[in-house]
Amino acid sequence: TPAKQIEKSRETMEIYSPIAQRLGISKIKIEMDDLALKYLQPEIYRDLERQLTLCKEDREEFVRNIALEVKHNVANAGIKCEIEGRVKHFFSIYKKMLNQDKTLDQIYDLFAVRIIVESIKDCYAALGVIHEMYKPIPGRFKDYIAMPKGNMYQSLHPTLIGRSGQPFEIQ
Repeated sequence: TPAKQIEKSRETMEIYSPIAQRLGISKIKIEMDDLALKYLQPEIYRDLERQLTLCKEDREEFVRNIALEVKHNVANAGIKCEIEGRVKHFFSIYKKMLNQDKTLDQIYDLFAVRIIVESIKDCYAALGVIHEMYKPIPGRFKDYIAMPKGNMYQSLHPTLIGRSGQPFEIQ
């Protein structure tokens, strides 16, 4: 019943999703969060689904293609790196929209690629390669190397425009 779906969704958000996060199984956490959102906020879920016109497989392929292209170009520049890509999931998008009072078109990290390099010098060099490949969005660059976060996290976060006009973030 709908009442049981809501009850189980709340239970999932309060108990099971945090457990999955603590156990390091984020893939399961993400799926549970998205399914809970679907039953707790069905209108919001459907609206996100409608606005994100690309299906999940297409979004994942978009990130995979960028990651492959970036890996190729960064490696050709002589920079050793590891690259991962991710597609922001619905619940994470919803939380960001709610917490930061943003609309979907104001969220630029729906897609992100993480480049892990060996040194700060390599990080800035990789940024140069990336800026040759894609156009950066003015005002959408964070330098956590020059100004580390409180937990000493260091990274560069430019937001770029892909060849199809889709914005994405590199970390």
